[in-house]
Amino acid sequence: MSSKLRDIILNTHVPLVLNDFPVNWECFDEPLREWCTRYDKDASNLPVFESMRVADCETPQWERKRKQVNMTMQQFLNDYSKIEEDNKECFEWAAYQYKRADDLPASCLQGIDFKKFGFADHQNDYSFWLGSKYANTPCHYDTYGINIVVQAYGSKSWLLFSPETPLQSTRIPYEESSVYCLENFYAPAPNKLSHYEQFQGQAYHCVLHPGDVLIVPRHWWHYVEAVETSLSVNYWVPLKTDFDFTLDELIVKHVIESFVKGESDQLKKYLLNPNQLEEIVERASLLFSQFESAVHNQSSDSKRQLWDCEYMSQSEVSEAISSAGIRVRALDVMSKEAYTLLLKTNSMRRKAPGASKQNYEDNVISTTLELLINSMCAPRCIAGIKRELFRRLEQSEDL
Repeated sequence: MSSKLRDIILNTHVPLVLNDFPVNWECFDEPLREWCTRYDKDASNLPVFESMRVADCETPQWERKRKQVNMTMQQFLNDYSKIEEDNKECFEWAAYQYKRADDLPASCLQGIDFKKFGFADHQNDYSFWLGSKYANTPCHYDTYGINIVVQAYGSKSWLLFSPETPLQSTRIPYEESSVYCLENFYAPAPNKLSHYEQFQGQAYHCVLHPGDVLIVPRHWWHYVEAVETSLSVNYWVPLKTDFDFTLDELIVKHVIESFVKGESDQLKKYLLNPNQLEEIVERASLLFSQFESAVHNQSSDSKRQLWDCEYMSQSEVSEAISSAGIRVRALDVMSKEAYTLLLKTNSMRRKAPGASKQNYEDNVISTTLELLINSMCAPRCIAGIKRELFRRLEQSEDL
């Protein structure tokens, strides 16, 4: 079954949901509170959560706007999850998310394996996403890989859009391998709903429950939000085609970092995601050496197995799903009614008590400069630079 499921995952053009998939991971056999107790007992350091006000609605809830909070897992459950259990109103959410397996105690990883999906050689390269109700990730697509998401506890909402959807891409804040969009699906402005409604024909949606698995094809936009306190684990399947985008990311990194060197910390924190602040390359020559490595197709991760994708037709994928012997459901485009209701429900957050009507980041950077940076880093512009580079490289061999 694993090889057939792997073929399905590597070739599907639409998101898939596997309901009640039997991953049978030992670390999640007990309730979430027991998993958290085990974490607190065995962890060498206090986990660092990020938190944000639910009423912060003027922009997507970017990571740079969040505050960091040190607390135990039990404290997180008592301060945030218990509010949900008591049906009290939440004014703030907290999350311990995008944490690699190496960041967690071994006792919290027992049994995690992606063999059943056909990917035994994962090298513990997977991530954890724990968050209370409203914890969210702004809409973006991942530059690399196909995403396998396993829902361990609680429920999480996924709003997805096909790669062709004309969302307004932005590389601000810059995060290597993530392309965000400016659309605020957490709390769209009520007077701009018509802008969002144009994407309905390319919108897909699902709510994952414990035991469900979501397959996100490469380059699909997704906005993710916790419906309740939840924990999921994801693995990005590395693809041979990923290497084609390594050079794109290096060019974007150079452009963005050229605007932050020598600038104020405030501007740096605006342009770069928090996890990128310590990764600014001191000299362009160091980055250009990475360019050269990418151009000459020298992968620095040669020990990692890279997979072919899109080698089957969609009719063959459908046949494989029918004969897989497991529950695999291809998501359908959202109905106009369901999509409109989701937008209107989220837009009501702007009318909640304490909702801010002012963007306190307005004066950090001029609008024109921000537009310039995003224009220079737009995916189609970066692709054009890369084409020109390879044209010149090919031509130089004949001169």
